[in-house]
Amino acid sequence: MPSYEFHHILPLTRAHKATLARAVTDWHATTFKAPRFIIGGLAMKTNRLDIFLRSGTSRTAQQYQDITTKLVSIWDEAVKDVQTAAESDKELKDVFIMGVFDSALERGFFLPMPGKLEEWVLENKPEFQKRADAGDETFKGLLKVAERPEFQAPGDM
Repeated sequence: MPSYEFHHILPLTRAHKATLARAVTDWHATTFKAPRFIIGGLAMKTNRLDIFLRSGTSRTAQQYQDITTKLVSIWDEAVKDVQTAAESDKELKDVFIMGVFDSALERGFFLPMPGKLEEWVLENKPEFQKRADAGDETFKGLLKVAERPEFQAPGDM
């Protein structure tokens, strides 16, 4: 389950990559006394979903399981009519949720922590409106979302 991802500029061959993967797997297995099948280290064909979320949230283990279960069902529905030699090839076998973002800046705004979206939209709505009025399609779309009841300030409805 750990994920080691090297980014490189070298023209590594499959053999180089396999050697590196085996060495990292061996190191991790012996250092943390983890079974090799959990660590990986061998190339395998699989359907996998990596989810990158904000870290430091108060999500519970059950919420993470619910997220995973829902996304697996979305996958299953989307691929049900894909023709394949083995039905097991359709299965989403691996789902990893990683809390990796301590802070996020998108389109010039620091994004709110989970559970704070409505408050963030209300606080930033005037600036969103300026950008939408200037032709920014992202903020035009965001303002449409902000019309939903949960984004209205008390007394606006």
